[in-house]
Amino acid sequence: MAVRSWLAARLTPGGALGLPLTVSFLMIAAAGWGLGELADSVRENDDLAAGDAAATAWVVAHRTGGLTAALRVVTELGGIWMALALVAVAALAMPLPGSRWRTAALMVLVSGGTSALVNGVKLLIARPRPTLPDMISAASGFSFPSGHSAQAVAAYASLAYLACRRWPVPAVRVSAWAGAGLLVLLVGFSRLYLGVHWLTDVLGGYLLAAAWATAVWAAVRLATAQRQRRAAVGQDQGTPEP
Repeated sequence: MAVRSWLAARLTPGGALGLPLTVSFLMIAAAGWGLGELADSVRENDDLAAGDAAATAWVVAHRTGGLTAALRVVTELGGIWMALALVAVAALAMPLPGSRWRTAALMVLVSGGTSALVNGVKLLIARPRPTLPDMISAASGFSFPSGHSAQAVAAYASLAYLACRRWPVPAVRVSAWAGAGLLVLLVGFSRLYLGVHWLTDVLGGYLLAAAWATAVWAAVRLATAQRQRRAAVGQDQGTPEP
């Protein structure tokens, strides 16, 4: 009975944490577990990582001039300059209640934290990039996880989250998350296609950024809910009794 009551309090929208926050915690745990499994696979070169060479060979065999030109442009959607531009877009068009600067700071925290985590994991795993004949775009440093793929998740998922809070209607929610998902997939595929990352690098970037971005926005949701509760309590205590 106690366990059932505890779960009910956390799996209902009006419960202690609320369903969205509970789902966020589960997503963070799942993404963290997946990233750990991928890192082990990369270190041991088994399981999914064992198929990286075959995936790269298939993509290389299906390259075309027009697609290569298009994906050279698409891949920049996951670059640091694009992330900075999106910070400005979010602050101007979709600010959280309170301040545009607060929204910009949170976007910087998501993107900057993602970049720091990517660089840390790269140094920890120290995986070489694909061989030079397969690379048709400039890239340096270690390979796992993909920084562009991670930044795409951090930036576009955050924009989708902000859009849903700014315009909380079903049409916006579906469009925002579908658009973010498409851009994330295109950027990840571009890194594989251009030969600068392995498939597991892209997947690792997705999982790392998903965990971090979800953690940041879950913290924002929790802090907002606590502030609203304190404000409501203050109003109740300040209301004279009839």
